Amino acid sequence: MGIKFIKSVELLMFFVLVFLVSCSCDKSPTDGGNNHYDQRNVSRNEGKSLAPSLTVDDIGNVHLVWADSTPGNYEILYSMKGLGGDWSEPVNISNTSGNSSCSRIAVDPSSNLHVVWAEVLSIDSSIVDIFYSMKTLGGSWSTAINLSNTSPYHGADLPDIGVDASGNVHVVWWELTAMYRIKDANDIWSPVESVPVYGCNLAMAVEGNGTVHVVAEAGGYLQDIWYSMKSLCASWTEPVNISESSYYSWCADVATDDEGSVYVVWTEEQKGMVYLSVKSLLGSWTKSDSIANTRGRPWVSHLVVGSDKSLHLVWSERVSLSEIRYLKRDTDGVWSDVINVSETSRNSLCASIALDASGNLHIAWQDKTPGNWDIFYTIIQTR
Repeated sequence: MGIKFIKSVELLMFFVLVFLVSCSCDKSPTDGGNNHYDQRNVSRNEGKSLAPSLTVDDIGNVHLVWADSTPGNYEILYSMKGLGGDWSEPVNISNTSGNSSCSRIAVDPSSNLHVVWAEVLSIDSSIVDIFYSMKTLGGSWSTAINLSNTSPYHGADLPDIGVDASGNVHVVWWELTAMYRIKDANDIWSPVESVPVYGCNLAMAVEGNGTVHVVAEAGGYLQDIWYSMKSLCASWTEPVNISESSYYSWCADVATDDEGSVYVVWTEEQKGMVYLSVKSLLGSWTKSDSIANTRGRPWVSHLVVGSDKSLHLVWSERVSLSEIRYLKRDTDGVWSDVINVSETSRNSLCASIALDASGNLHIAWQDKTPGNWDIFYTIIQTR
């Protein structure tokens, strides 16, 4: 079946702190016609709303976190949307005196929510740590705990989180190299251990059996995409260079299917292409192949795999403005036409995606259409 694009009554906007700018705007529904008030806007406040991350639970509730400056400094806000319902009033998860950013959210088999983020602990920003909080089904958010406890001037950043079928919580982050911890079903955290991928812009995928896959960009003048994995209670494998390109490879993402195959996507800005490499459970990595010749400069790609082994790819692409773009590869290996998901008059950046059991692809991103950064949200019906 074809892809049906649906604009929901909410809109998600996303951005990273490196793009912070000073601006103001009128976000009311009546703004004189200068800025269209998009119904997909979730955050709708006068501050800057950045870096969304979303997940969908087993019954279709959408859970969303982002960094927001409306409370004063940047805090991590959480909102949820039930089936056919509206977004709940945002809740401040971090509630700290420092700036909080780069939040990531995951849901476990019992519908408990788990969030990690980067937290600035000093006025001069010399101490940045990774914090964690969870919310049980029907409960409230727990007091945040410091997972990294980094030394001054080392700085922890860019965390990612995943949960396996047993409810173990896996967290990776960047701290000169990739670092990792796991929390078991008894709420006991393992000691911090290093992952042998010595790069930045980490991404992680966790299989149901607890196997963890990590990718990062690393290297010298020209970055490549490196990969390592570990089975539960095993050691990390020797890192492998997946991209092996003569161009700068960056912003990789990793996903798995229920047969143990691993999929990695990344972008090469100089060539204007998005690349994919796949490894079956007992096989080796396929030769990286470009998915599509893009019209502009692609970056920050994200990938999810459907239960039917279909692939769903979203990335940011700058033409005259940055757009959020989508492709699907069906079970026959045929790629769809590219869809412009955002379709706004200003920059759209850095999407977060999740696929639900009905085949709906949920997408959140940052958009500047109202004149300031907000969180937007929409759905693509992929079946």
